[in-house]
Amino acid sequence: MNSTRHGKIARLPKALRDQLNRRLQDGEAARPLLAWLKGLPEVQALLATEFAGRPLRPQNLSEWRQGGYRDWLAQQEVLELAERMGEAVAELQADGRPTLTDTLAQWVAARYAVATRQVVQAGGTEGWRGLRELCADIVELRRGDHYAKRLRLERDQLEFKRQRMRQGEAVPPPLTMEVSDRPE
Repeated sequence: MNSTRHGKIARLPKALRDQLNRRLQDGEAARPLLAWLKGLPEVQALLATEFAGRPLRPQNLSEWRQGGYRDWLAQQEVLELAERMGEAVAELQADGRPTLTDTLAQWVAARYAVATRQVVQAGGTEGWRGLRELCADIVELRRGDHYAKRLRLERDQLEFKRQRMRQGEAVPPPLTMEVSDRPE
């Protein structure tokens, strides 16, 4: 049952609503659709139990077109877009290219490089303020780079352990890195 809508069509099983929506999308006229729905046993049972046997009317279908069907169309559009984006990402990654986020990070870093020239040219208090803002942003970018490298290392270590375990070899303890604030 559709929990956000309460009309006769909204209370039909999802599979039936989806079938109706596809037929609406194909441009089928209201009269044959209503005749089809009225002839289905599950529709007749629903009308008898939840709507005191009151039949489906053209108004019910019209309301569904304005509400539930529009929601379904929007959902289909989102699903189609997500699928296309997934295919595009898979195509980009299949060619050995860097990930989209890596590419965007490179682009942002290049934009910051251009911005540093403007900060230097500004000079004075404004230049220093701009430089501090740039530094904070660059620190965040670098933090993201370091995090991504750490994830890659952990993933590589895990894969190495799996291979050793498959071969029946002993697995060495994990590598750890100590970070110290003291200069050596």
